Amino acid sequence: MKRILYLIICITVAMIQQATAQTTIDSIRLSLEKASAERVQEKVFVHTDNDCYFVGDTIWYKAYVVRADNLKYTDMSRILYVELLTPDGLVSERQNIIISDKGLGSGCFALPDTLYSGYYELRAYTRWMLNFNVSSKKYDRGDREMFYNKEMARDFFRTWDGLYSRVLPVYLSPDKPGDYSYKGMAARPKRRVPKDPKPELKAEFFPEGGSLVVGLPCRVAFELTNELGAAVDIKGELMSDGQKIADISTEYMGRGTFDITPTGKTMRAMFDYNGKTYRFNLPKAEESGATIRVDGGNVNISVKASSDATKEYAVSVLCRGKLCHFQPVSLDAKGRAKIKLPQLPTGVNDITLFDNNGHALADRLFFVNNHDYDDNGITADNQNAKKYEPYEQIELNINCTGNDRPQTFSLSVRDNATEELTYNGGDIMTDLLLSSELRGFVANPAYYFESDEPERKRALDLLMMVQGWRKYKWTEYATAQPELRYKPETTMTVEGHVYKLPKYDNLITSEKDIHTGEINHWFKGEFAIESDIYSMTSQYDSSSLELLDSISLEMQNNGLRPIYGTFNELIRYNAPAETPLKREVLVEAEIIAGKDVAGSVQETKNGGHFVFEIPPYYDYATLKIKAYNKKDSLKKNMVTGTIKNMMNDDAFPDYYVKRDLFYPIFTRKYSYYEDHKPEVKLSIDLDDDLNALSMERDNHLLQNVNVHGKRRGVRSIEYLSMTHTVDAYDLYNDMTDYGLSYGMFDIRTFPVYAAHLLYGNMGRFDNFNVFARMEDFIYYRSYVPAADQKYNTPAMRATKSLYDNLPLKRLNSIRFYSDYEPRSGIGELEENRALADVVVELVNFEDNGVQRVYRDRNISLLGFNSPVSFYNPDYSKQKPSEPTDYRRTLYWNPNARPDKDGKFKATFFNNSRETTIKVSAAGITPDGRFVRINK
Repeated sequence: MKRILYLIICITVAMIQQATAQTTIDSIRLSLEKASAERVQEKVFVHTDNDCYFVGDTIWYKAYVVRADNLKYTDMSRILYVELLTPDGLVSERQNIIISDKGLGSGCFALPDTLYSGYYELRAYTRWMLNFNVSSKKYDRGDREMFYNKEMARDFFRTWDGLYSRVLPVYLSPDKPGDYSYKGMAARPKRRVPKDPKPELKAEFFPEGGSLVVGLPCRVAFELTNELGAAVDIKGELMSDGQKIADISTEYMGRGTFDITPTGKTMRAMFDYNGKTYRFNLPKAEESGATIRVDGGNVNISVKASSDATKEYAVSVLCRGKLCHFQPVSLDAKGRAKIKLPQLPTGVNDITLFDNNGHALADRLFFVNNHDYDDNGITADNQNAKKYEPYEQIELNINCTGNDRPQTFSLSVRDNATEELTYNGGDIMTDLLLSSELRGFVANPAYYFESDEPERKRALDLLMMVQGWRKYKWTEYATAQPELRYKPETTMTVEGHVYKLPKYDNLITSEKDIHTGEINHWFKGEFAIESDIYSMTSQYDSSSLELLDSISLEMQNNGLRPIYGTFNELIRYNAPAETPLKREVLVEAEIIAGKDVAGSVQETKNGGHFVFEIPPYYDYATLKIKAYNKKDSLKKNMVTGTIKNMMNDDAFPDYYVKRDLFYPIFTRKYSYYEDHKPEVKLSIDLDDDLNALSMERDNHLLQNVNVHGKRRGVRSIEYLSMTHTVDAYDLYNDMTDYGLSYGMFDIRTFPVYAAHLLYGNMGRFDNFNVFARMEDFIYYRSYVPAADQKYNTPAMRATKSLYDNLPLKRLNSIRFYSDYEPRSGIGELEENRALADVVVELVNFEDNGVQRVYRDRNISLLGFNSPVSFYNPDYSKQKPSEPTDYRRTLYWNPNARPDKDGKFKATFFNNSRETTIKVSAAGITPDGRFVRINK
């Protein structure tokens, strides 16, 4: 009886365990279905009028915003942010673009003559896209202490993957107008010439499914690159315990695969490259787990699990975030299973193997091509070989084929003589189906779609294994999803928080009384008081605080108050202790666009949060915003205009009001194939032409040949060639909105905080050196200078005279100079250095001019981008007497509309040279099909 009862209990427990496992798998399925329906991501593609530009040109673009799940025009966001970033990685210009109900928007970036040449990044995103693929750059306590609170520091150091990004070369202006035969780039001036990286072979290994497991066969992809990131195609050997077990070799773009069964022993790959032998350890194998293998046209899946793994499995397949397939998996006695997948949509698919506990055991991207996107959907007259005379009228006939036609498409016709040979040979189809789904830059994406040859399919699968990146993270879909931070934008808004001001009892409220006379050696104390004993403590630790206090007291007794030198302590001494808002307050906003004024008042919610909807406008408007207690609403609202010190930036507002800015601060590093051209034969004789190349900038790019000058060592700063320049009031507002300034303009911390706003922490966890100047006079230095720089300064001036130019009302712009490149991290000086990493130059208004400054927030707010028409000259009546038309883009129409028969005729005139043309077109049909021309 007891035995029967025991068996009944065991059977019951087993049934409960099985039911629990099944419930868990069912709950994961339901979670995936829910998330794929509610968390649809958006994708962006930007079609430009040209593939390269020269300083002085204009970049014309058309943006397409689609839903990721069906590639149809988005029905969510109505605002797109398009940014042009410098080669260093700083935002040169940002534009707000209206997304129509058809998911379309267009604009242009003018490239002024003051711009540096180089590789610029075009970045585009919606605010909704910033909910996904978020990570963080590393920062430490010292970085965090610069911000008002931890949340602001965390927001500042966020980074995103998956935003639209394209790199465009911008060349020097031609020496002779219209002569584009030489495409040259000059590196921006630096104090130090960077050293060339040493020749090196690098290897990365990518086990299929994610991990190696002891005893389980696994296919491993690998990639070999040189020190610059270029692919290296060579052969090698696979070693175990010093014994060769297999020959391995790359197949395409430095990539290849091999099969191994890990035994728990260290395994290595060995390669001979440039006369040197390189040995690389393979990833360490896990003791238990599961592997997955994709074969047979991407429909046959093999699963293998170690003996101690759970027996309850399931697989899911996501395509662009949409759940396309889900099924439980039963393993046989040997821990194996075969799965045949149903027909999946064209594009990158992600298969995940997980257990009944919801743990992802293996994950793999693979590409499915049903050839339903092969049809270009549009054709153009075959006029590539035809030559057009100068100023000749050109008529180009476009025909949209098929029943599903685009309502509009973008069309570019350009001079074929100035075409750019790049690795970015894709179009709207290759980008939305392939490139936007993978990690990093995909070189030559069109190659994978040109035919169904086995080697191309193989290369495509290698691409999946090497650059496979989980844009639609399985764990984010299958587990409890937190509320998304941003909603799709349908109108302009200003969102932010109100905080109590920190106690400023320890802060000086007036610098002017201190700087009443002339102080000898305005050099590196008083922001720069000359004092040998004080200089010794400017790079100090906590053990030096007692000495610092005695020095400080001695200086104050002598009528001098040290403000410079110990910036770490200045931050710590003045850092605010975050004070929560105990009672909600009123926030008032007023926006002034031309003669139009709109205002609103609301009570904050949830501890100081507010959101204002802004009426649409073009270009810029002025936003005034302030907060006050409800009991003070009658005497402190904007209508009264009688608030004491309202026009004084040295006065404290009632509350610290900040916008919650969401724009990405940091960007990514370029891959080798984004800032290099495909190898071609040089068209010049180096022996004859090298003398014509100036060495003034040390580095000239001629195809992929770098010509270096011999000049080395530290050079003086070229103050006429700043790295970046920003409006002073805009910079102060950005510092306030990111949490680096808390309610009042503080000239003592302004240079260092401004440098951190642009450059972050420079990738390291100690303070970098900041030097500030104004009108050739030293104003601030946060470090002990090198001996040869100590007295290398112009004659000093009266401190009161200098101080009178420091308030915000006198500051026109801020210029930055630095060797550091935020994009690549290149340009750091050595540790314990005695030179400036960043120079901050304060530029006054001319003729003692001033600007209005305010106690409360006064912000120049960017509106929507104004429509601009492409220049299309008409030479039907009269042609210029001299060659003056140097257009490289002959025709650009972002909104070409086919007639009811799908036809469109583009009529335009040639430039002042004999020309052959190249046509580029992009569009999307209402059913999510692509139309494209690139010939």
